[in-house]
Amino acid sequence: MDLPTAWNLDDKSTYLSVDSSGLRVNYEGLGESEKETGVVRANNPIPPYCKLFYFEVDIIDEGKNKIIGIGFCEKEVDLNRMPGWDDGSWGYHGDDGNFFCRSGSGNPYGPLFSTGDTIGCCLNFKNNTVFYTKNGINLGIASRNLKGTLYPCVGLRSQGGSIEVNFGSRKFKFAATTSNDMGDEFLKNKYRAEAYYLMEKYKESFNYVNKLPKIDTSDEWTSKLLAKIIEKE
Repeated sequence: MDLPTAWNLDDKSTYLSVDSSGLRVNYEGLGESEKETGVVRANNPIPPYCKLFYFEVDIIDEGKNKIIGIGFCEKEVDLNRMPGWDDGSWGYHGDDGNFFCRSGSGNPYGPLFSTGDTIGCCLNFKNNTVFYTKNGINLGIASRNLKGTLYPCVGLRSQGGSIEVNFGSRKFKFAATTSNDMGDEFLKNKYRAEAYYLMEKYKESFNYVNKLPKIDTSDEWTSKLLAKIIEKE
């Protein structure tokens, strides 16, 4: 069975266009309602023999409202619903930093992402987990219940939005050191502290930022964010 190598031009929403390379996706709608969501699946599912699969998505343009979701889904999932909203679908969303796992209600996961960022997604079928990366930094496990025949997918509902996928045709920004790598502990907590702060969840942000001096006492960013949180509270 072939690996995913490009987006499937015959398996996408009408709100999306795919360029001749099969890698870049542009959103063609206004993005004014949920009905204008567009999703595209990869040309092949991740084969059963592939125990570890990783891909990255460059955010070329976040668009007007930044609604972009990166994830994976089964073949039958609706192409006009954001990744993660329905059964058989999972997705990390850039506008709120939430991870959606087969439900319209997401859970706080990572930082927001926008123009210029690169988001990676790693599916580990050895232990049925998935983690994401942002600009080469591992954000930690997002889900532990992978199942089904899964296709990489991306969803957009943002006027002017544009992304480009890398299925391995060029060098990835993320380089795992081991098959169960969880990334740098300091950077993981740093991203989560920032994500909660941006969502105005200051108590949660404080819990993560409070761990950072124990890891790196000289980090200037930590003291600045801590001061901001105290000011908000």
